[in-house]
Amino acid sequence: MVMKIAFIGAQTGDEGKGVRVAYYVKKAVSKIPSQNSSVWTMRWQGGANAGHTVFCDGLKYALHQVPSGILIDGTYNIMGEGVFLEPRGIVKEIILLREKGVRIDNTNFGISSNAHVTFGYHIEMDSTSSAAMTGHTSTGRGIKPTAVDKYGRVGVRFEEFLNRDSFIEALKHRFPLGMPAQFGTYESFVDSYAEDMKVLAPFSVLQSDILNNSNFKFGFAEGAQGFQLDVDRGLYPGITSSNPSIVPFRANKIIGVVKLYASSVGGGRPFIGRMNEELETSLRDLWNERGTTTGKPRSIGWLDIVALKHAIRSCDIDSLVSTCGDRIQDLTKKGEKMRLIFGYKINGKIFTQWDKSFHRRDVLYNAEPVFEEFDSWDIFFDKEKRELTPKAFAFIERIEELTGKKFAAHGYGPGIDDVLEIEDILSE
Repeated sequence: MVMKIAFIGAQTGDEGKGVRVAYYVKKAVSKIPSQNSSVWTMRWQGGANAGHTVFCDGLKYALHQVPSGILIDGTYNIMGEGVFLEPRGIVKEIILLREKGVRIDNTNFGISSNAHVTFGYHIEMDSTSSAAMTGHTSTGRGIKPTAVDKYGRVGVRFEEFLNRDSFIEALKHRFPLGMPAQFGTYESFVDSYAEDMKVLAPFSVLQSDILNNSNFKFGFAEGAQGFQLDVDRGLYPGITSSNPSIVPFRANKIIGVVKLYASSVGGGRPFIGRMNEELETSLRDLWNERGTTTGKPRSIGWLDIVALKHAIRSCDIDSLVSTCGDRIQDLTKKGEKMRLIFGYKINGKIFTQWDKSFHRRDVLYNAEPVFEEFDSWDIFFDKEKRELTPKAFAFIERIEELTGKKFAAHGYGPGIDDVLEIEDILSE
């Protein structure tokens, strides 16, 4: 029986999911010494528009489409059927990872045969449509047009992409009057992907065969983005085109990854409790708050308890894992207090719970944050005592009190092993 654990970003993404997943994958592998893979990891949604930065054995890895578990020996890693696969990008990523000494072959990496594929025409359409939009910003990676094709029944699945004849037939269905002139003919367009097809062909798998293989003892899934970017549950229209908050299998445990402050990249959605511009600017490079994939600067603010409680209830989150608590010492150096958004003040009324009216896109733009203030800390984690320092503990304790959920672990640095475990989530 596979123990399946899903990690959901409980905010707007950028919570540090990848490195925390890698920690638990590494721990799970160590519990079951074997020459063969005993653990699978899966990215279930998103595409080349999101990435994870992971520090492993002193090296920094920027993972854009490949699951974080690829860095750990003894794992099998799959891009799930809900991802949008950009073939040229994934081939480049595989090459770069191999150059860093990471093993990637069909014994430890697979791509779901029915995942939808992002092509050059999707990327061009994305750039054109994004330029015409106001407010919401796009990564320009072709995700939205790929999703439109998928739900419009004119997309191309990975297994079709790998077969020249089926690829051509799928394109004829998508472009019945012929390919757009800049992309040539059906045949020449398909042939332009010939090398990518050759490289990726060995990786096609049936997702259900992997997830239900009894040889695996643990399974870990990581969302590419966060709860508030979910196409159904998020801050519409400033969302992504998939469901980072809906796990595509029955999970034994669902873990919410929480950054102890807030950050957000992109537009088209409110950002309640954003820091003042001077403080935000001074922290952005200090905290490396730029997108892993896009390099775009992130906006920075304070942890939003109202939104976090909404994520916990919506996703049935069992417990929390914190990240970036070590960064708060920079606030202390600047003489700044730590803040929590306890509630929203809208038209004179205080809301401490998510309200259905918030799904009107204008309402939250009128919200004023209601703060609780705390002393920031010089040190987050006392390595000698193996515990949080008193000021950090007081902040964490208040989050647990307000949300009704306990933290299973705290990340105190960028490395895979920079973790203080409170509860073993790998136990039954």
